[in-house]
Amino acid sequence: MTRSPAASSRARVAAGVRTATPWAVLGILLVVAFGLTLRFVIGGTIGPLGPDEWWHGTAAVSRGSAPSAIAIFFAEIGGGVGAAACAAIAAALLLALRRPRDAAAVATAMLFGVIASETLKAIVLRPRPWDQLYASHGSSFPSGHSLGAAALAISLILVVAAADEVPRAAVRWAWAAGIGWIVLMMWSRTALHVHWLTDTVAGAVLGACFAILARRFWFRRDITALRSPGPR
Repeated sequence: MTRSPAASSRARVAAGVRTATPWAVLGILLVVAFGLTLRFVIGGTIGPLGPDEWWHGTAAVSRGSAPSAIAIFFAEIGGGVGAAACAAIAAALLLALRRPRDAAAVATAMLFGVIASETLKAIVLRPRPWDQLYASHGSSFPSGHSLGAAALAISLILVVAAADEVPRAAVRWAWAAGIGWIVLMMWSRTALHVHWLTDTVAGAVLGACFAILARRFWFRRDITALRSPGPR
C-alpha cells in the first residue's frame, strides 16, 4: 500500500529525529564537558581562547553603525522577554492549528534550554568580554541568546518538515531561514562583545540538541511506530 505524502513527511521527520537522538545527547555532553574543562581543568576565570580572540576582533562593529543597529535588534528580540514572547507566539499558533504536540515540543525545548543555560553559567562562571558594546550581565558560557535561537528555529523547522501541506521546497527555505537566524544571533552576541565565539557555538549546539530531544519525547509514538512491522 502506498503511503500518503502526509505519512511520508511524518515518517521522514520521525526517522531523522530517531537517528539524531544519540548525536543530540552526545552534543549536550560535549558542551557540558567543555564548560567543566574551562572551570575546573584549565582553572580559574577563563577568558578567550585562540579562536575567541581572533573572532573578537573580526566581528567587531562600530557604535552607531548599521551593523551595530542590526546586532542590537537581535540582542533585544533574543533576550529573555523577546525569546519568551517568540516561543509563546509560536506555541499559541500551533495550538490554534490543533498541533498540541508540536506546541509542547517547542515549549519543552525552550524551557529545558533555559534551565541548562542558567545551570552551566552558574557552574562555569566564565567572564564576559571586557569591552562590551551592549549592556549584559552574568556569566558568559554558554550564550543564552544563541541557545534560544537554535532551540526555537530547529523546533519550528521540524514542525514545518513534518507538515503534509508544506512542499519540499518550502522545507528547504525553512532550513535556510532557520540556520540564518541562528548564525545572525551568534554573530550579534560576538559583534556586540558580550560573548566569546565558543560561548555562542556551545549555546547553538545546546539549543539544537534540546529541540531534537523535545521532539523525540513528544513524538515518541511516531518513532516507536517506525520499529513496528506494518501490514504486508
